[in-house]
Amino acid sequence: MHIEQVSHSKLNEYARVSIAYEIKTVLEICPIDNGLGGLQQVEKTCTPYVKDYDLLPDCHPLNWKDQFELDTWGIFIAVENGMLVGGAAAAPEMEGFKKDSAVLWDLRVHPDARKKGIGRKLLEAIIHWSKERGCKTLSVETQNVNTPACRFYSANGFVLGTIDQQGYSQTNVENETKLIWSKHLEG
Repeated sequence: MHIEQVSHSKLNEYARVSIAYEIKTVLEICPIDNGLGGLQQVEKTCTPYVKDYDLLPDCHPLNWKDQFELDTWGIFIAVENGMLVGGAAAAPEMEGFKKDSAVLWDLRVHPDARKKGIGRKLLEAIIHWSKERGCKTLSVETQNVNTPACRFYSANGFVLGTIDQQGYSQTNVENETKLIWSKHLEG
C-alpha cells in the first residue's frame, strides 16, 4: 500500500471511496454539577443506522470545488494492489479554526480496507504536509455519533478542545454534537 498526493482533478476517483459507516454507539455529553464540574462523555448504545457524510448538503468531495480554493489543499490517496482504498484532504487555515492550523477536512477508508492502518498512514501524510506549510496545529471536526473517529483521533494524539451541543442546525444532524479535536505539531 502506498500514499500519494494528488491534485483536485482526481476528486472523481477519490469520491468513489465510501465514507459511510454504521453507528452503533453515541457519546452522550453529560454535564457534571450543571457544567461547573466539566463535561463527561458516556458511550451509549443506540439503534444501529448508517451515516454517509457524502449525502449531506455540500459535503460530497465533488462539491468542494464550488466552495473552496482547492489549489491550496493537500489531497492524498491510498492505493493497494492498484485499487484506491482511501483518501484524506486537508486545508490550510480555514475560517472558524485557529490561525496557523491546518484542518483535516476529510478522511475516508473503503469499508473492506478498514482496521488495517490505512487511516493512520493517511493521517501521517496530512501531518507531514501540514508541518511543511508551517502549521502549528492540525484540527479536525467530528460528531458524537462517530465514536470510532473519536477513538482514532484520541489514539493518534489529538485532544478534544470543543464540545458544541448546538453546533448544527440542519434537520438531519441537529441532534448531533460538534466535536473539534486538535493535535500540536511542533516539537
